[in-house]
Amino acid sequence: MDIFWSVLGFVVVMAIIVTIHEWGHYQVGRWFNVKVLRFSVGFGKPIYSWQRGETEFVIAQIPLGGYVKFADEREAPVAAEDLARAFNRQNVYKRIAIVAAGPLINLLLAWWVFAAMFMIGVSGFKPLIASVDEQTPLALSVADAGYSIERFNLLAQANQPWQLVTVNQQDTQSWQQVQQQLLQALALNQKTVTVTLQNDLPDSLITLQLPLAKLDINQPKQNWLSILGFKPARPDMPAVVDQVVSDGPAAKAGVQSGDKILAIDEKPVSSWQDFVKVVQSSANSLITLSVLRDGVELEKKLIVGSKSLPDGKRIGVIGLGVYVDPLVLQEYSTVIRFGFLDALDKGYQRSVELVQMSLVMIQRMLIGEVSTDNLSGPISIAQFSGQALQSGLISFLSLLGLLSLSIGILNLLPIPMLDGGHLVYYFIEIIKGSPVSERFMIVGQMIGMALIAGLTLLALFNDFIRISHG
Repeated sequence: MDIFWSVLGFVVVMAIIVTIHEWGHYQVGRWFNVKVLRFSVGFGKPIYSWQRGETEFVIAQIPLGGYVKFADEREAPVAAEDLARAFNRQNVYKRIAIVAAGPLINLLLAWWVFAAMFMIGVSGFKPLIASVDEQTPLALSVADAGYSIERFNLLAQANQPWQLVTVNQQDTQSWQQVQQQLLQALALNQKTVTVTLQNDLPDSLITLQLPLAKLDINQPKQNWLSILGFKPARPDMPAVVDQVVSDGPAAKAGVQSGDKILAIDEKPVSSWQDFVKVVQSSANSLITLSVLRDGVELEKKLIVGSKSLPDGKRIGVIGLGVYVDPLVLQEYSTVIRFGFLDALDKGYQRSVELVQMSLVMIQRMLIGEVSTDNLSGPISIAQFSGQALQSGLISFLSLLGLLSLSIGILNLLPIPMLDGGHLVYYFIEIIKGSPVSERFMIVGQMIGMALIAGLTLLALFNDFIRISHG
């Protein structure tokens, strides 16, 4: 089932991103009256095709990209009546516009997708702090601000939880936004972040300088919040079953909605969080659940299933969802939602942050400051896509926006074979007053092909390493 969702998610995401990318080339070419021979989503043998006017539209076998084929004398003879419409006969500025349109429309798609997320509403947990671990960066920063850790934690535990209000002057309404700001700070090689905390007491706002030395951007499995000293406040959820996935291990064992989990293998379970920890660490193992149903204690034996995470690690799953009291959940959760204009602004800000972070990460990767282990290939993307598709609309849109933005940036890099490489040729043409030589282009294409092949193999290697370490 995981493979099904991964394949489906990958095909859907790539189809959207590739189609919008190629549509950018196609539409601008049409505006300039360039003859379009073929619009293909995918490479290889066509699965389905149709003719519309002078253009053949194709869906091909390999969903790893696509292309728009214009009439071009360098590739095939062009009829005399179509010579003025050949791509190679357009002035250099028109060619720049046509080539740049693909990646630019990907960047625009990312902006619109992020804006749509903010209009729909992004759910998350409020960045409430239950306590601070001693001898952690946060604890030391709190002490530097004049607070004792004991008093800080006592306030948090006396119904006066601290809320993380901003990170680097950016509002943080959820822990996800906190993580995003930490990632951006690490990507930009910042040594500290400025955080502000506040509770409901008067004049409680405190500003801290939080060092990031213990965080490693090359270790994505690290729990950054825990390392820094944050203990997020979470609702205390009893282990009461709500949803039961049909055909899942729990359903087959006879577990029902409303059952209260008392123990696993005779070890008491005090909360849903405890229950999840045990299940996740018991992949493919036989366990015995003790459940309470209508005042009667029952035992249910089952074999825990397994599920692959994006990093390749496998965790146990049995197909159960927890019952959460809506009033309790409301106290800890939030929905970040904006009106149309504000959502456009927030989507734009998010896009700019990610572009900036991506470019700095590429630069740091080139000089060896960031490991190439961070590169992900099609297998990882497929896993992410499948999980996002199952997680809901917001997760899917988030991944779609991120991948569209990544494809846009990648294609603008000055690498021959990519759109950015062609743009370099055209800018050289503007400077020297004539097109670059065919020999120069051929050498460039060979270098570009080698670079792309090398990056692809490296990304695939990283994918297989993640899977094998799972």
